[in-house]
Amino acid sequence: MDRTITSIEVQKKDSNRFSIFLDGEFAFGIHKDVLLESGIARGDRLTESQVETIKKREEVKKAKIKAVRLLSVRARSKQELDERLKRSGFSTGAIDETLRELERLDLVNDAEFAVLFARTKMAQKPQGKMALSLELKKKGIEETAIENAIAKAYEGTNESEVAFSLANRKKQQFGNLEEQKAKKRLSDYLLRRGFRFDVVRDVLENWNHLELE
Repeated sequence: MDRTITSIEVQKKDSNRFSIFLDGEFAFGIHKDVLLESGIARGDRLTESQVETIKKREEVKKAKIKAVRLLSVRARSKQELDERLKRSGFSTGAIDETLRELERLDLVNDAEFAVLFARTKMAQKPQGKMALSLELKKKGIEETAIENAIAKAYEGTNESEVAFSLANRKKQQFGNLEEQKAKKRLSDYLLRRGFRFDVVRDVLENWNHLELE
């Protein structure tokens, strides 16, 4: 059944949003951009299908606003945004359209995100390549992008150098322990950080050559 737009009013709490009244009753609220895109005006008659179309545009607008706010806090992968928008209750269609638009605008770029994430991790909390790879996989990054990100994060160094640097710092914390216990703790620490077993073994074999920093 068609309904007539009897009023379009600016909302008091947010001047960017408008309340749409159909046949004298509040029907729904929309963002000003959606209002302009829809081209509706007072006196227009809307079918149920037209109302649903407008509501879908409004949902996409809300999803985009939510996504941009999330990105303003920190960079995120496409999968991370998808998961956050789902938790916020947005439909699959609205999320897909939002992510496509953000990718088109290059606001979401998994390859660039992966490099930034890996480099930040190595600067703040150095770890092995396995750990970096696992974290990026959990964020939905594709294998090729992961390999590229790890290569860039490790530019100018390698896993052995990073592991030895961490070991040098850790050894002084184990100064009061007998050697075997200290080695065990160091080994566990490096393995948790995602270093390969052969790298950890090499560090332990050179225990006496570690320097206290």
